[in-house]
Amino acid sequence: MTMATQLPDAEAGTSIAWCSWHEDFSRSARLVRLPADQGSGRGAPGLFACASCRHAYDLAPLADQPL
Repeated sequence: MTMATQLPDAEAGTSIAWCSWHEDFSRSARLVRLPADQGSGRGAPGLFACASCRHAYDLAPLADQPL
């Protein structure tokens, strides 16, 4: 009899990002804002928000917004 094994979260392709609203790491953080200056060269990073902060501050992930 074989048993199914599940990969731990770290091996399953999950990521952790910094939530700019509650200022802590989160597994549910998604990109919600791009930096104001998107010219050439190194600029400020985009802003990420976790699921609870997106709900509390009515933020939509960029991937879910129309072009």
